Amino acid sequence: MKARFNVRALLWVSAICLPWAASAQPADLSGEQQEADYRVIAARCGTPGFEKAFYKQSKAAVAAGLVVKHRDPVQVEKSVTALRRNPVVLIGTQADCPDQVTRLKELQKERAKALGSQRKSGKG
Repeated sequence: MKARFNVRALLWVSAICLPWAASAQPADLSGEQQEADYRVIAARCGTPGFEKAFYKQSKAAVAAGLVVKHRDPVQVEKSVTALRRNPVVLIGTQADCPDQVTRLKELQKERAKALGSQRKSGKG
C-alpha cells in the first residue's frame, strides 16, 4: 500500500504550524525543550566552532543545574537530547539566523558568568 503525498495538505499544515512555532516564546517551553532548541539553532545557524563551543557550555550548564534545578542532571541531559526538533521548525530561513546567533551569544555570556561564579563558590 502506497501512501499518497498531498502537497496541499503539507502546505496547509506548514501555514498553520510554522507561524505558531516561530512565535513560541522561551517562557512557554520547558527548560529541557528550550535547551534542545538552543542546541538545534546553534547547529543550524552557527559556524562549526560556535556550535561546538555552545554545545560544550550547554552540557556544562545542564550539569551545573542551570537549565533545570532540583533534578538529576543526567536525566535532564537525556531529555534535552530526546527533545531536539527539526531545525526547519525553529529557523524558517537562513535570514533568521543572525538574530538567533546574537541571542545565543548573549546566553553564552550570561552562562559563562553563572558557571564562573559557581566554580569560585565551590558549587561546580
